[in-house]
Amino acid sequence: MPRTEHPGIPRPEQAIAFVAFVAVLFLYGGVRLQVRFGEAGVLAAEWLLLFLPMLIFVRAGGFDGRVTLSLNRPSGRGLLGALLLIGGATPAAWFVGWLQTFVLPIPWEVLEGLEEIITADSLGRLVWLLLLLAITPAFCEEFVFRGVLLGGTRALAPWRFILLNGLVFGAFHLSFETVIRFLPTASLGIVIAWAVWRTGSIWTGVLMHLINNATIVVLASTPHLRDAFIDPEAPPPLWLLPFAVVALPAGIRVILSEPAVPVSISNKRKARPHD
Repeated sequence: MPRTEHPGIPRPEQAIAFVAFVAVLFLYGGVRLQVRFGEAGVLAAEWLLLFLPMLIFVRAGGFDGRVTLSLNRPSGRGLLGALLLIGGATPAAWFVGWLQTFVLPIPWEVLEGLEEIITADSLGRLVWLLLLLAITPAFCEEFVFRGVLLGGTRALAPWRFILLNGLVFGAFHLSFETVIRFLPTASLGIVIAWAVWRTGSIWTGVLMHLINNATIVVLASTPHLRDAFIDPEAPPPLWLLPFAVVALPAGIRVILSEPAVPVSISNKRKARPHD
């Protein structure tokens, strides 16, 4: 049975068109900013070409920002479930990426370039990389994908908009050099989209995205951890697999133990009955 579109959120075609627009804007404008300003340009691209257009879209469209962006406060149980989910989903994505190398080998030049970008050799550099690669994407990308896109496609069946969200999120991170990122990134996007939808809070997605990216930066920047966890010719530590198998369903159970948060327009936006 088709779901009724909510008057306070974007229609699916509006949300999808917006994400397509910012993806093209980010692709072309982001490259120019990076070429001109280096890593500072990457930071600027996230905030100016993703986050700012998101704010303009919601404001200019007259949408209810709290509902469209799922700006509800997460419950303690929701946060616990999110932690368990990302604790299991992150190593699971590593295993997916490793299995993928048997079909799509990672070019060494791409691997070396990625490792150089995410590796810090000082505390100051680590803080900068966490801001650049963890905190900023956790906010900017979540508000676009688990905010506008998820909010605008909720008229579809849940399995459809959650799957769509993950696939679009994976496609956003694609390039000719990094096609290997699609499957692991899309998988994480699906898990995060489900958590945000079920908890009704984008902050669970921000937390999960932040932890995933920060974990990679910290591992890459710690020599003995990097040797153990980031070896393209070897699987991730095998003890992570049973941990993921336990953590993922545990996170799902914790989140499902609370009622789903319904979509509702804030009081100031509700239609008032005629006197």
